[in-house]
Amino acid sequence: MKHLLIAFCLVVLVQSATRAQTTWKASDYKPEPYRKVMVLAKISDPVARKQLEDFTVKFLTDKGIVAIPAYSNVKQAHVASREAFLVIADSLQVDALLVYSVNGAERHAESTPTVSVGVGVGMYGGYAGASVPIAGGTKMVTVVKLSVDFYNRASKDEQWSQQLSGTLEGGTDKLAYTFAKGTVKNMIKDGLFIKKK
Repeated sequence: MKHLLIAFCLVVLVQSATRAQTTWKASDYKPEPYRKVMVLAKISDPVARKQLEDFTVKFLTDKGIVAIPAYSNVKQAHVASREAFLVIADSLQVDALLVYSVNGAERHAESTPTVSVGVGVGMYGGYAGASVPIAGGTKMVTVVKLSVDFYNRASKDEQWSQQLSGTLEGGTDKLAYTFAKGTVKNMIKDGLFIKKK
């Protein structure tokens, strides 16, 4: 019984984690001392957008990188053209931009492991037992796919990108946290920033 509960808990924990993370970095990329990195999540849900931008800013700041969220600093008019964005970026001292874009979301049925509990009745020296399922079956899950692109002033093209995929369960905060943490971890691992001494 203990082993079944442990297995069930592990499956639940794994499902909320990010399923795939692949990264790419431009071969000629050189890290620069960025004054600020702006985080922009192109997500229609304002709550999910704020969560993803805030978590990413937090994790970058924890690593010693000055970062700001776009939702509180940029208006729609600022992103109407590259020139308009550069004007606001200059005023905010932004040298790099990290952009999350939704590539799609799929709903599908997923089987969950069955957990059974043994039930027994004993009377007059006899014993009858059976297993009763208490959890498991099929449930509908949503898999969200995102791409993440990193740009800087040194080039018009993306300098780094990542593909993310994760299961959305309950609110968006857990998935936003997971995506943000994984993104910042991979950016640091891929050497996008000058290491602080």
